[in-house]
Amino acid sequence: MAEILSTTYLEAEIKSEVRRVALSVEKPCRIGRAPGNTIVLEDDLASRNHIIVQTSDSEVYYLTDLGSTNGTLVNGVRVTVPVVLRPGDVIQIGSHSFRFHQEHYKAPEPEVVEAKATSLFVAMRVISVLVVDIRDFTGLSQRIGPKIGEVAGTLFREGGQALQQHKAWAQKYIGDAVMAVWLHPGVQPRPEEFVPVFGSLLALETIAAGLQSRYQLDAPIRIGAGVNTGPASIGNFGSVATSDYTALGDVVNKAFRLESATKEVGFDIVVGPETHSAMARQLDISRVFHSMEVKLKGYDAPAKVFGANLASLGPLVEALRGAGQGTTKAL
Repeated sequence: MAEILSTTYLEAEIKSEVRRVALSVEKPCRIGRAPGNTIVLEDDLASRNHIIVQTSDSEVYYLTDLGSTNGTLVNGVRVTVPVVLRPGDVIQIGSHSFRFHQEHYKAPEPEVVEAKATSLFVAMRVISVLVVDIRDFTGLSQRIGPKIGEVAGTLFREGGQALQQHKAWAQKYIGDAVMAVWLHPGVQPRPEEFVPVFGSLLALETIAAGLQSRYQLDAPIRIGAGVNTGPASIGNFGSVATSDYTALGDVVNKAFRLESATKEVGFDIVVGPETHSAMARQLDISRVFHSMEVKLKGYDAPAKVFGANLASLGPLVEALRGAGQGTTKAL
């Protein structure tokens, strides 16, 4: 395997091959059995989502066990709370060992990680939030009865896999809605950083569209979505016993309100102005997104938002991807 350029990485022998996986501030490193992890282990002693290694400032890296069944050892000691990784630390997951390498190490302030804290890992980052729900879930439940559990379960199970494949930092399921979060490396997101956000939504729409024939339903399953971008507190807001990686802040609350607004404005997707302006810096998206003002629940003043339909997602994703490659595709 080719040498990596990063000075911070995990090194391990996997399938008789020495691997070096770079670590960076842009995205966390996830290790487990499930497809979609940064490092996928074929190890019966590893959980589907076993650990996450992440940083808020590219100097101090934290390892957190994600509630694994068989636990994680760092230098022979079982991890019960997030721990700071130091150069040379050995991480043991099942039959696999990883060594942490870091050329420039800065010891954290002692109060950053506290064993009894409610919030175990917190940082401020610019994020994008996607909220998707099933249209007329109550009516659908009444029409198809107990089958609703299987239908919704399929959508969320396969949708969750799609979110993992598109590198969502966190995902959460609330009733008939799913929330997913992506972290941006800087304060001004580039258009190509929205490829996984709208690519995930495109995948969810494709899954939903196939449910009618799969379950012989009398009508197609429809979804609506809200997307918002802005600063938030991110981290584990659970307790020592339970890990709950999520984001808190107005950007998240407004994403749910934007999704609710789709039912009133006649569009499948409603995005906030920050999301729109980040994409519009390099792309002409005026044919995809239409400007309007709506009254969002819980907000005093009407909000300027932008609506689009699911049919435009394919061309939009290709145009966003092209922006990252220095080319412009017409929309």
